[in-house]
Amino acid sequence: MNKILCITVITLSSVYLTTANINITSPPVTNWGVWGPFQKCGFGYVQGFQLKTEPYGGIFSDDTGLNAIKLFCGNPDSFGTPFITSTEGDWGSWGNVYSCYPGYLNGFQLRVEEYQGSSDDTATNNVRFFCTNLAGSNYIEGDGLGFGSWSQIQHCYSDQVICGLQTQMETYQGDDDDTAINNVLMECCDYTP
Repeated sequence: MNKILCITVITLSSVYLTTANINITSPPVTNWGVWGPFQKCGFGYVQGFQLKTEPYGGIFSDDTGLNAIKLFCGNPDSFGTPFITSTEGDWGSWGNVYSCYPGYLNGFQLRVEEYQGSSDDTATNNVRFFCTNLAGSNYIEGDGLGFGSWSQIQHCYSDQVICGLQTQMETYQGDDDDTAINNVLMECCDYTP
């Protein structure tokens, strides 16, 4: 009896999986203003940040809260480290520089005050950033204001870090209520340590 021998050849090749860059966006608690220009690190990834905030001016003042976010594309303590921003509001001053170095920013959370009706609106007041070198749910909190509540945490994928920024900014409203930053979009780029 003739036997037929069948040989199956399986070729295994290396499979490389990559994820596309994703955008993570703050939940829209407030929605005033227009989106500013998108900025992306030309080289490196975000390792630190700085906030521009208008201090509380009192009960009869038109306060704005957070007016800009600066992200450092490398070690923020090194001279000449490039940085990115989006639209910068007219009010307030730059606060402290915060660093995740040698880690990278990989998530954020905004502190946002909801619509106040006939009272003063401030919208976004502060930001927390999550870092690759901080365990669990630990974060670095900026030196913004304390109005409002912390929104939902936004995280990059586990193999990604923050590399870009865009902010929604309400500019000067004349006699109407001013708020400055309302929402934030950050781009997450692939990162392999």
